[in-house]
Formats: sequence, C-alpha cells, structure tokens
Amino acid sequence: MERGKAIVIDASVAVKWFNIEEHSDIANELKSKHIRGEINLVAPILLLFEVANALRYNPDFGSEDVKDAVEDLIDLQIALSFPEAEWMEEGVEIAYLHGTTIYDACYIALARYLRTFTYTADVKLLEKVKEPNLKHISEAKTAT
Repeated sequence: MERGKAIVIDASVAVKWFNIEEHSDIANELKSKHIRGEINLVAPILLLFEVANALRYNPDFGSEDVKDAVEDLIDLQIALSFPEAEWMEEGVEIAYLHGTTIYDACYIALARYLRTFTYTADVKLLEKVKEPNLKHISEAKTAT
C-alpha cells in the first residue's frame, strides 16, 4: 500500500502522544492518519532522543515509562531520517539565520528537502523562524 504525503513532525508534536496537553488531539489525529497510511510522518532520527529526554524530565514518567514510549515511537515506523549533508548544511544555515538551535533547524531543513511542511507546537520556534514550510500544529487540522 502506497503511503500518503510526507509530513515532518518535531519532538514537540510527538511528546503530545504521551502527555495530555493542548493540541494533543491534533497530534493524535496525525498519528492515526499515519497508521492508516493517509500520511507518512517523517522526522530526523533526533526525534527519538528529544522525545525520550522530554519524557525523562516529566515527573510523571519513570524509566520504564520512557522505555515504553521509545518502543512505541519505534513501533510507529515513522520514517526516521539519518543526517544527509544536503539538508544538514541547510539546517546549519537556518539555525544561524534565525538564531535557533541546530536541533530545531534540522526538522525545518528536512521538510524543505522533502518539499513538505514541518508541524511544531513550539511557539518560541515559530516566533524566531518565519519559514513558509514551518507550521503550528493547530494548522494540521485543515491541511492533512
């Protein structure tokens, strides 16, 4: 079965699958669409580490909870991209241009490379980076 269009998500979206918070419903709908093959969720391999780290510092999560979450992420078969020079170089440029981290910039660069969107829940990132392919998760409601 051919999967639907690729959409990059960052860790702020994936964390919402494990923490009930604002826009968790939209994040869960993206995940459901991915499972049904309507869209193909993509992220840099960094996603696993960022989500695990965010959950590690959540007082409601113990080590077994974080291990289970990582296993769940892997089982989702998100297309995890290993760094490639072309989009990593662009990520460095984005980070310097907008004064953000390489971590955040690599999601945006990957989306540019794939000619798609990155969805994020990180409002501070959206304030710093004015890129047409970077969207707030709330915009995913109508776009997918």
